[in-house]
Amino acid sequence: MITISAVAAGMLNGFSYQLHTRLQSYLGETVLAEDIPAVDVVEEADATLRVPERLTFKVPVTDDQGNSWVPTSYESPLGTYGQTIVAQVGISVAAGAVEWLNRGTFLVESADTSGDTVAVECAGLLLLLDEAVLPNEYQPRAGATLGSILRALIEPGITVDLDDAPTDRVAPSNITWSDNRLDNVYGVLDAWPAQGTITAEGNLEVTAVPGDPTVNDVVFVFTDNTGGTVTDWNTSITRDGAFNSVYAKGQYPDTAGTKAGQEILAVAYDSAQTSPYRIGGPFSPYLVPFGYASPLLDTQARANLAASTRLKTLRRTSSKTVQFRAVPHPGIQLSDAVQLTSARLGLSAALGRVEAFTLPDDAQGGAMAITARLVG
Repeated sequence: MITISAVAAGMLNGFSYQLHTRLQSYLGETVLAEDIPAVDVVEEADATLRVPERLTFKVPVTDDQGNSWVPTSYESPLGTYGQTIVAQVGISVAAGAVEWLNRGTFLVESADTSGDTVAVECAGLLLLLDEAVLPNEYQPRAGATLGSILRALIEPGITVDLDDAPTDRVAPSNITWSDNRLDNVYGVLDAWPAQGTITAEGNLEVTAVPGDPTVNDVVFVFTDNTGGTVTDWNTSITRDGAFNSVYAKGQYPDTAGTKAGQEILAVAYDSAQTSPYRIGGPFSPYLVPFGYASPLLDTQARANLAASTRLKTLRRTSSKTVQFRAVPHPGIQLSDAVQLTSARLGLSAALGRVEAFTLPDDAQGGAMAITARLVG
């Protein structure tokens, strides 16, 4: 969750408060607009998408100061020539005092003028990587590590933060890479295994893949009890996406002697007795695997780790999903651990992680929509 003061946290925990929005436009380091007169500002994020973040808003063609917001030149604040939008949400914490939270940096993708309104759509910064197809397959330098490969693929456009990354290692040299930067980035993260997240400051932060949350991880409690902030709930459950095992395939490198070039196979079984998808349980009498291969898995131990980590991820993917609407919480981010209580759904202090959300960033935007995937 975005760091907030104790005063703001208290306001968000059920008190009446007012939201404010501030959008700034940049072209490189140049500020093009300090405060865009935007309305209908909505931020969305979905962890299942290649580019998880989106921001949309509307601006009058001409504001009450007589300024035109139609993008007509390279340096227009709403242009699509590399313009970025820094989005901030403010919480009124006292008379005349606003605490501003940085929600992130977004790339202007389109601006459509119709009538007296300019409708703007922005995407997360990973769109830059998805667009940047290489003329040839990527080839890292000899001895490159997973971390240095990420830096080479991503920087200087986006800063890579490896401070909390898992232990780095040298990548095998005899593998074929893609010509798509983002495909290569996700391939490195899967094989590490690690998670890459764009922070509110616009950096790619690499961390270990989060496991099931515990009570100590919870950043906010959502409840429909008296004093709670939840306004309505719904839930869904599906067999689609359920697995009881994962296999990961790799390949021994040229330096592995007689094993060079041989396939590496690791299988992780869902053997947890509390899992409804466990091997030998009622879910299926058969092995229901999910398989993937990566040439970066160049030892048995690394393949084993990748398989077990992917199994944990898939168990969350196929678990129960809860969607709810609540009073907007401008500190919530993807993967945040939350606690859910609902008499209607029979949830009592259930733990989950935020998988998607829609956050109206202004006072007239209504409730926030959140999708949380529950433990188990």
